[in-house]
Amino acid sequence: MILLPDATHSFRTRDGIELALRRIRSDAATRGAVILQHGLAANGMVFDLPGRSLARYLAEAGYDCFIPQLRGAAASCGSYGLDAYLDYDLPAILEQVQTLSGNAELAYVGHSMGGLLLMMHAIDHPDAPISRFVGVGATLDYRPDALALKAQRKLLPFARRALRSLPFRLLARANALTAGYGPVLPVENLNFARANIEPYLMRKLIAEGMTDIPMELLLDLDTTFQEGGFVRRRGETSYLPRAGAFRIPTLLLVGTADTQCGEGSVDATVRLLTGAPQLRVVRLGRAYGQAQDYGHFDLIVGRRANAEVWPILAEFLAPGPTH
Repeated sequence: MILLPDATHSFRTRDGIELALRRIRSDAATRGAVILQHGLAANGMVFDLPGRSLARYLAEAGYDCFIPQLRGAAASCGSYGLDAYLDYDLPAILEQVQTLSGNAELAYVGHSMGGLLLMMHAIDHPDAPISRFVGVGATLDYRPDALALKAQRKLLPFARRALRSLPFRLLARANALTAGYGPVLPVENLNFARANIEPYLMRKLIAEGMTDIPMELLLDLDTTFQEGGFVRRRGETSYLPRAGAFRIPTLLLVGTADTQCGEGSVDATVRLLTGAPQLRVVRLGRAYGQAQDYGHFDLIVGRRANAEVWPILAEFLAPGPTH
C-alpha cells in the first residue's frame, strides 16, 4: 500500500464563500470516505500534525480521508455565526466529498465543534448521508461541566462591546512561546493535558493550528449554557428537545482531563440521543487504563493516541454491520 500525493480541492458554498478540503488516501482506499472535521478556533492541522497524523493512519488502513476547512479557518471572511456553518458550509462539504469519492454514504469524525455541527445537522436532517459518526471531545449538551469555558464566559460582555472577533490566533502564538514549559497559560489549559503531548508538537499546533473566532459565533455557542441548551439565535431553533431525531451509529471519545467537553457533558448527550441505533462511549485516562489522562486535543495528537485511541476509532469506522 502506497500513500498517494495529497490533493487539495476548492469549492464554493451557496452563499459564495470559497472553502477547501485536502484529500489523503492510498492506492488501496477500499474502506470508504471519511470526513475529518476540525472544531472551533482550529484548522485541519489537528488531523494531520507532522509526526502525529490520524489522517495518514486512516489512509494507510484503507480509508479515503477528507479534511475540510470551515470558513475563517484559512482566511478571514467577515462576521458569521453558527447558521453559516449549518446552512452553507457543512452541506457543501458533504456534497463535495460525495462527488469526489463517489460514495453516497460517508463516515464522519468531528473534533469538538466539528462533532457538534454534525449532531445538529443530523437532528435537522435525519436523512443525512452519514453511515457512522465519531465525536472526539464533542457533545451536544455542555451544561454539566465545561468548567474552563464557563469561567471565560464572564469576559464575553466586555469583549462583545470592544471586538468583532476574538483574536485567538494571536493569543495562541503568544502562548506557543512557552507551551509545555513554565506556567500553564489559557490556550494550553483549554486544549491540552501537558503530560500527554510532547512540547514541540504542542507548540506547533498552537502556533499554526489555531484561528480567530467571530463574536457572532461566540454568542451563538454561548447559548449552550442556557436552560434549554443550544439555540440557533436567528431562527430560535432549539436542539436538545429534538435530539431523539438523531439516527446515526455513534462513538463518543472523552478524555478525563478535557476541560471543554468532560464526562458529564458526554453522559448528558448519551441520554439525549435516544434514536441512535448504536451509541458507545469510550473514556480515556489513567482511571480507564491509559498511560496518561487525555485533554481536548490529546485525544487526537497525544503521546500514545496512535496506540490507545486511533485503533478504537478505526475499528468503529470499519464498514459492515454495526458493532
